Amino acid sequence: MKKILLIEDNPNVLLNTAKMLQAEGYAVITANNGRDGINLAQQTIPSLVICDIMMPEVDGYGVIQALRANSATTAIPFMFLSAKSDKADFRHGMELGSDDYLTKPFTRDELLSAISAQFRKQDIISSYYKQELDNLRSNISKSLPHQLLFPAIEVMGLADILVKNYHAMESHEVPDIGRRIRKAGRDMHEMVKKFLLYAELESKENSTEWNDQVANSKTTFVDIEIASCAKDIANNANRLSDLQLHIQDASIQISDSYLNVITKEIIDNAFKASHEGSPVNVLGTYDDREYCLCVSDHGHGFESEQMTNLGAYVKFEKKLYVQQGTSLGLPIVKRLAELHKGRLEIESIPYELTTVKVFLPLYLQ
Repeated sequence: MKKILLIEDNPNVLLNTAKMLQAEGYAVITANNGRDGINLAQQTIPSLVICDIMMPEVDGYGVIQALRANSATTAIPFMFLSAKSDKADFRHGMELGSDDYLTKPFTRDELLSAISAQFRKQDIISSYYKQELDNLRSNISKSLPHQLLFPAIEVMGLADILVKNYHAMESHEVPDIGRRIRKAGRDMHEMVKKFLLYAELESKENSTEWNDQVANSKTTFVDIEIASCAKDIANNANRLSDLQLHIQDASIQISDSYLNVITKEIIDNAFKASHEGSPVNVLGTYDDREYCLCVSDHGHGFESEQMTNLGAYVKFEKKLYVQQGTSLGLPIVKRLAELHKGRLEIESIPYELTTVKVFLPLYLQ
């Protein structure tokens, strides 16, 4: 049963409208002032809020502002009922996030039609996000087992060798097998972490809590953060001499941990894609609005189809895993950049030059 919160200070309008809606099969909750209406909305999480504008305590504009600022109520459909019919009032209500505006006096059919339209719209939105979530689940369930299969086979095979042949092994062979098992286990761990991180990021869009977190995020000493991460990756690849660093310092509107994810993915990708002896250039610059982290290499690069599909759910399909490991690295970078009001740009001439740029806003508060 759909639950409607009706906020109206006129007792006759409140009673008659509530009875009308109850007769149509809706569960109706009522409040005769804005303050009580806000509290009831946060306690009951109704399917729809219908609210007068001119009320004591808190007016309708204050009600919608409070509800839109709360992550639990921000997405609830909201309709104004008001005797104020001026276009400026209508526009102000819409600017605050109202989904509809009905002027008094209104007919039964007008009200029921407006309510039905809001519920139809919600059903369409819910269906869309359910389909998107189903697609994400489906693609993860198809791809994750395949990506874990190869390191799992390696772990089981090496462990089997230890169990069956340990008595015939030389002493130096056992640590070598142990190291290979450890590496395969770490590979599996990294794959799972990437899948979980991407799934988490997909759920952050339009989240008020996430937007608040982003607004308060800040990384200082960016040059140290990026340089340290780049040197670690180059050192692990035994290619420290191939790393060329030119990093300017700034304050960026992103947390240290997420900046580290972005930096690690694009630099690690550059080293894996290129050959030993070829340079990997890491450049960090900024203007008055944003910071640009630019990484270039002379490796195999990207085909146009790979770049086109970078942000789509097909990224989980096997064809995108051929050259780039789990191929979730750059999609994660792209998603993080977008969620922080930035962007990812890629220019690639395969086997000649590939340049990956991540733009992030400066912290200006």
